[in-house]
Amino acid sequence: MFGSRICLLCFLTTLFWAGTTKAEIFYPLISYQCNTSANIVRITNKLLPSEDGKNFAYSDADGTYSPWHMVDIENINGTPIVTHKRKIVKTCKLSSGEYIITLEPQVFTRDLTGHCGDSISAAVTVEFDGIDIQERLPFEDFCLGNAPVITQVTVFGKTSEVKLKRIPKYKFY
Repeated sequence: MFGSRICLLCFLTTLFWAGTTKAEIFYPLISYQCNTSANIVRITNKLLPSEDGKNFAYSDADGTYSPWHMVDIENINGTPIVTHKRKIVKTCKLSSGEYIITLEPQVFTRDLTGHCGDSISAAVTVEFDGIDIQERLPFEDFCLGNAPVITQVTVFGKTSEVKLKRIPKYKFY
């Protein structure tokens, strides 16, 4: 009798908690910074919570981008579909030469009502002297699971080294 009351209490508490919580909406923020005085290029990937992200002023002048602004979405037969993807190409002159940074969306599925349709990320390519020193690298490989998420890419002008910072997905969201 006592055990069944505890189970009932746990069940009702879970229902109450599930009914009162709401999923937070996150807005992706990709930042690009060419810092010639520090001799580095830095690209960051982070999420803005719904309060900050909803009204964030993404700006090419500030080097802030949303992957959602890099795609065109059309309503086809009542279904929102990603129909076109755009790339952003930036150049940065460091001590060893000119680096070309390409940012592009990482779309998990073109059907936005389908599995992972509400998720988007970005990818980066780093080119130096006509060679991809960092081939296209998605910040997130998968929309599900706990695969690491890249939060920062740093290019060092002195050595042309590309350094990545990764964290587990559960720490990112």
